[in-house]
Amino acid sequence: MDFSDKQLDILKAAGELFGKKGFDGTSVRDIAKEADVNVAMINYYFRSKEGLMDDLFTYYIEQFKIDENTLVTNQSAIAMMDSLIKNYIGIMNSNIAVYQMLAIEGGMKKRLLASNSYKDLKEHNLQVVTAIVEKGEESGEFIKGHHPLLIHSTIMGTFMNFQMNRAYIKTKLNISSDKEYNQYMGTVLVKHVQTTIKALLTYEN
Repeated sequence: MDFSDKQLDILKAAGELFGKKGFDGTSVRDIAKEADVNVAMINYYFRSKEGLMDDLFTYYIEQFKIDENTLVTNQSAIAMMDSLIKNYIGIMNSNIAVYQMLAIEGGMKKRLLASNSYKDLKEHNLQVVTAIVEKGEESGEFIKGHHPLLIHSTIMGTFMNFQMNRAYIKTKLNISSDKEYNQYMGTVLVKHVQTTIKALLTYEN
């Protein structure tokens, strides 16, 4: 779906506010003020706050798709997996407020989980992971028998744990700012996940 510049301004404003205050805690008037538009314009473009949320899912879900350029044919499967993990966590980490909003609102209201956009996202990302796992098995870099769904779930689960338990983990790591925490996830956490996934894929049962 293509959005105009004005629609994108509204979507981005809504994403920031939903991430901070939640869907129920944000009014259309709040969004209009943040986007510097009038309420009538939001109703014209999106019909309602619920309609805005639906289009927000559609827009941001596209941002969370794994880049297929990760599948560079002249790279080893291990290098491709390292690149995928770095890029995947980087995408989610750079849109952290929106990602949290999608996770919480989608899980609570089931709106996101039932949407075609969400199903397409999950299928797309799993297919990219599957292609790398299969390439590694064919080249002998990876031991056969590891289900790509479990590999994908391990990547996502680790990131989600750090995101949803942000306040607790910050205290355990003696990190005070969100900026420093995001940097930690983009470096130390990425390296940890890369090492973990490579260990899983090269471990023979």
